[in-house]
Amino acid sequence: METIELEKSIVNINDGVIHIHLKSGQEIELSDAVFIVEAMGKLSEGKKCPILIDAGEFSSVDKEARIFSAAAESNLYTLADAIAYCNLAQKLLANFYIKYNKPSVPTRVFPTKEEALDWLKTFLPSKT
Repeated sequence: METIELEKSIVNINDGVIHIHLKSGQEIELSDAVFIVEAMGKLSEGKKCPILIDAGEFSSVDKEARIFSAAAESNLYTLADAIAYCNLAQKLLANFYIKYNKPSVPTRVFPTKEEALDWLKTFLPSKT
């Protein structure tokens, strides 16, 4: 599993799924979101992958980063986004993001990483 550690997040790829862990207590700003997309491109070798966003405790994403993250140009390497939250505030923010920012890729919110991964695996090419 290849990993890129950034100031406010850790990005890695495992079994075709990119995992973005937002570090606890960090607010992701526009510049952080840009660095995350660059890391995704490196790890995926320019291919689209399902993305698991794992929100660390007390982490959040500011307005500009949410707008950028919903736009097609930031989803060059994204098949679908699954957001795993760890508290009610993150759940509300994630649902707000989906409803008002209208991400350009399928996006869902889950209470556990396991449920999020199960959904994301439906976007992986079948191995036949």
